[in-house]
Amino acid sequence: SSFTYWRMGRLVFPLGLCLAIGGILAGYLVPLLTVGKLEVSLYIGFFGIIVFAVAFVLFYETTEAGMAKRQAAKAAAKAFEEAHIKKTAEASAEHLRGVKVQKWGLTRIHFTFYGQEFSFNPLWPLLGGFVINGISALIGVGGGFLYVPFLTSVAGLPMFIVAGTSALAVLVGMIVNIFNMMVVRQVPVDFIIITTELIGIAIGSVLGPITSKKIPEVWLKRLFVVLAIYVGIGYLTKGFMGKSVFPGM
Repeated sequence: SSFTYWRMGRLVFPLGLCLAIGGILAGYLVPLLTVGKLEVSLYIGFFGIIVFAVAFVLFYETTEAGMAKRQAAKAAAKAFEEAHIKKTAEASAEHLRGVKVQKWGLTRIHFTFYGQEFSFNPLWPLLGGFVINGISALIGVGGGFLYVPFLTSVAGLPMFIVAGTSALAVLVGMIVNIFNMMVVRQVPVDFIIITTELIGIAIGSVLGPITSKKIPEVWLKRLFVVLAIYVGIGYLTKGFMGKSVFPGM
């Protein structure tokens, strides 16, 4: 999906790269220091709580008060929606290019998306990637649930470029986590389940970027909130009650 988002101009490469670099160190250290030392149920239960917090943050961002604090993201999302969803305006050639990095720097990186300029200090995504991938390595999840609120709330990005950017960070982080678990820690894996999951992942990686292009930003976030609540309840009950209330989790 990272390649698909990149072709569509909806991936902030330097931001995703910073998140990934921060995650590489966490992906190596966390399994090395924690595997076998803590109960898995604790990881799962607390991850459920974190996911609930993520749902709250994203729901707040769909309110008037939340959107008022993200003017640049709101304007970029509006321009994107008018060109691709409502089709009430024709996107310029520059807008159709999507994300365009304007300036690289050690303390600030600038880029534009649909007429709006955004910037970030590379230090924050490096730290964010370390914390998020550290949590991901504990549970064995991709981390997308945590990258999304980080990119929308901390970095102030519109949802239309969050998914692609987080996908790149997740890809690199999971490669490191898988290598450490399978090669360094020699944790056994079920290749039959992995193969089955990869089929669904491949289909979703193609359909996701295309579908999200047709859905307004506010509903993308609300859909994510619903999924986050579902996952949060599942992990919370499985971790602290011993069994998830939802089958298959």
